[in-house]
Amino acid sequence: MNTIHIVGAGLAGLLAAGMLKKLDPQIFETQRTLPNNHSAVLRFRTSAIGDVLGIPFRQVTLVKSIQSWKNPAADALAYSMKIGGESRSDRSINSGERVDSRWIAPLNLIETMAKDFAINYGTPYPFATMKGHGVPIISTIPMPALMDELRWKPKPKFNYMHGYNISATIERCNAYVSLMVPDPAYPFSRISITGNHLIVEIPQSDGSFDMDAETWAHMAANLLGIDPARISNVRSVKQTYVKILPMDEDVRREFIYTATTEFNIYSLGRYATWRPGLILDDLVKDVRLIEGWLTRRKDSYARARTAWASQEGR
Repeated sequence: MNTIHIVGAGLAGLLAAGMLKKLDPQIFETQRTLPNNHSAVLRFRTSAIGDVLGIPFRQVTLVKSIQSWKNPAADALAYSMKIGGESRSDRSINSGERVDSRWIAPLNLIETMAKDFAINYGTPYPFATMKGHGVPIISTIPMPALMDELRWKPKPKFNYMHGYNISATIERCNAYVSLMVPDPAYPFSRISITGNHLIVEIPQSDGSFDMDAETWAHMAANLLGIDPARISNVRSVKQTYVKILPMDEDVRREFIYTATTEFNIYSLGRYATWRPGLILDDLVKDVRLIEGWLTRRKDSYARARTAWASQEGR
């Protein structure tokens, strides 16, 4: 193996490149400049990504809380409806108030990760024509887009929420808090403060944006007991996949398996694998799995898939 191709110069793609330098990764990015798809400050549950890249993350104490609306059952159902369009009882809002450790990445994390690589910008990657070329490909593009590239039929329905992230600066603030908001009277699902950065997450099933960002930022600040006069530099970022919802597990696994065995494509990241529960910290483990399949255990991916199918009675 002389090289590996990585499609996408976001966090997942650059992490793979950094961990697989010995494979001479070539990075391809459709956008004309380095993307930064994380409109909020990058906050992790562990220091794993920083440790593996040699980039120091800062450990802080995070206070997580819930805006009490009616009662625990009603709050859980309302919150799940807001973030997923469905009333469920298994959402994290049931975890209650707690204090946790979090690790904060540098504000220039993406730029720092990219500095060692010459990135091919502005050209869509030719997935279909690479079949049979023998070059392993790590794809970080969303699964629906990869299905289109590979002409996968029939294409399943992908359920997800549109939304917006509103961010702002808070004067005289150095705090780390996260407040989940079940009350349907508020459009946002979660309000976070990281240092002096306010982040307001607004999932919407129809992608509409019916109030100005500054008004929403002030509403969120009031819920946290912060004088809106201290809020400045308000901006909004539209997100297509603010929340992805589970799909048929058999279809998901079958597509990933086919993409790997027939096209030599390894999917990496939450949207590429369409795993709603995947957190950014899991990416280190997933890159190591791909590295093992590529460098140490020939055909181990196919054997792993066969073992899974046998266990499931398929």
